[in-house]
Amino acid sequence: MITVPVLDQVAAAGPSRRRNRYLAGLLSARGLTGLSLVALITLAGVIGPLLLPYGPLEQGPDALAPPGGEHPLGTDEVGRDILARVLGGIRVDLLLALVAVPIAVVLGTGLGMLSVVNRLAGGAVQRFIDVLLGFPGVVLGVAIGIAMTPGFNAVWVTIVLVALPAFGRQARMATLGQLSRDYVSAARVLGTPRARIVVGHMLPNICDAVLVRAAVAVAQAIQIEGGLSVVGLGIQPPSPSLGSMIAGGSQYLSVSPMYSLASVIVVFVLVLGCTLIADALNKAVLRR
Repeated sequence: MITVPVLDQVAAAGPSRRRNRYLAGLLSARGLTGLSLVALITLAGVIGPLLLPYGPLEQGPDALAPPGGEHPLGTDEVGRDILARVLGGIRVDLLLALVAVPIAVVLGTGLGMLSVVNRLAGGAVQRFIDVLLGFPGVVLGVAIGIAMTPGFNAVWVTIVLVALPAFGRQARMATLGQLSRDYVSAARVLGTPRARIVVGHMLPNICDAVLVRAAVAVAQAIQIEGGLSVVGLGIQPPSPSLGSMIAGGSQYLSVSPMYSLASVIVVFVLVLGCTLIADALNKAVLRR
């Protein structure tokens, strides 16, 4: 289990020291293993489709063909190459994470810090976060899928709303820990504007917690896409995604087990890699 660091327990560090600490974490055994797994899947999703003779939407005459020959993982129920669709699904899932996680980071961190530095907005922000926390991710995704058209937009909005409360609470906790620091008191005595204190001094000192949480959020984003696609509210056919491949192949397990199993393996490797990266960064930033 990963524990995101409480920054009032971590010594403040300059940019160069912070970068060295991140690099040390990523170069640890856990960090290198996680980076290798994520890089392997990412390269497969980026380069793999360029090397295949078939596209993820191209149908063929052989439905549910076994692995072998021109189709290393076989074909699906309408003759589409499973390997091509898995690689296409990797692209979609990584794109979702690249879109949704930065938005959640910016919104969640901003709202968390705002709830501390602005008393009028603080109560409203906390109630908003509490409301989001009251909905399990799948339930929230179902509600968004019903309100919006199921597909890419519904999935990334769900990821943002599920991840945002964690960033908000983490930023609030970290900001509260920074308020009692000497550098904040000194800046106030010198008459530094509040906005400059928050953005120029406090924000850099809570980035450790945000970075670790972001790595966890990428793994969570992949799981959310899978869950929504399994219940039919995620990426819609014929567009491929890892979750839709798992859902689509579940009824053909006895005939073509690789239909679902290939995507399950990819999801497992991606989530494991992101978790190892987050754990390595977490240990690195907690070192004084």
